Amino acid sequence: MNKLEQYISDRKSQFEEEPSTGHFERMQQKTSRKSGQIVALRWTVSIAASVALLFSVGVIWQHVKSPDGKKIVCENTVDMKSCYLNKMNAVAARIEALTENLNPWDRQQIMTDVQNIINEAGIGLESEIPKELPAKESNLILSNYYRQNLENLEMVAKRVSSI
Repeated sequence: MNKLEQYISDRKSQFEEEPSTGHFERMQQKTSRKSGQIVALRWTVSIAASVALLFSVGVIWQHVKSPDGKKIVCENTVDMKSCYLNKMNAVAARIEALTENLNPWDRQQIMTDVQNIINEAGIGLESEIPKELPAKESNLILSNYYRQNLENLEMVAKRVSSI
């Protein structure tokens, strides 16, 4: 502390001098401008980070696959069958909208096939799976069955959209 006290006492007169005219105004302008730039920079970085995070989650979500290489859609839901049926009905509605301009005969054929796929999936495969199978294997069989039906409907939608 002795060196600090000595430094202050040696330069005491400099500490008592008034700053030049307009010094406080210039200092206030600089600090407000810097704080505005910092706030803008923080917002920009926050928005960029949020967009990057959402993009990353979307990419990861699109590429999540089960061990057999198929995309996981409804396997982690409480009611897998209902989840898949809801997705199938959404695709069916999309197909129905895409077939509005087709002739009535073709449209009826396509919508009958779509409804048959949904009805078959609705009946389900649960009763045909042996009870002796472990739950994990049963769920894998069911998820493959429902996923295949959903993929079939999506293929129909893709074909109809190219007509």
